[in-house]
Amino acid sequence: MTNTLSVIDEAENHTYRHPTFEETDLNDPIAHCDLIDAAHSYARAAQAADEAVEAARTSAMALVNSDIEAIEAFNVEWEAKTTHSRGPRNEAGFTAEVKSRTKGDLDAFNKAAEMASLRYQQCRAISLRADLNAEQATHAVDATQARLVETARRIATRETVMALPQSDTGQN
Repeated sequence: MTNTLSVIDEAENHTYRHPTFEETDLNDPIAHCDLIDAAHSYARAAQAADEAVEAARTSAMALVNSDIEAIEAFNVEWEAKTTHSRGPRNEAGFTAEVKSRTKGDLDAFNKAAEMASLRYQQCRAISLRADLNAEQATHAVDATQARLVETARRIATRETVMALPQSDTGQN
């Protein structure tokens, strides 16, 4: 491995440049450390995004199930209230007595409907959070992909410049 260290002292304005390494052996694995690091970051971000998208999908299914349960609970409550408020019915000369719900039944159905509504709202919050996390993870994947591509482009450009013969650069 051959690396040269360049430090330039600009005495006239008393500023110093930080040392830079000029890569002369680009087959050296250390020269590609940035690319490897960017690739690992991209892989981690892609895996996190996949997990976040799966969590969002799972929470969306739970939200739909909770919505169905809430609708069913509200329907039972509505039916109980309607039955309770209706008295005996007289149809075609016959008196049909509808067994009415007791006050305790109505309270239980009301409580069940409220709990179903609460579960729905909890699932909705979880689903919204999972969607947000999936969106953020997708943006992170995009950013790490851009970093990976830029790092690869920078290394490829550096290799191209280093491969040029010295006479093309104006140096003898």
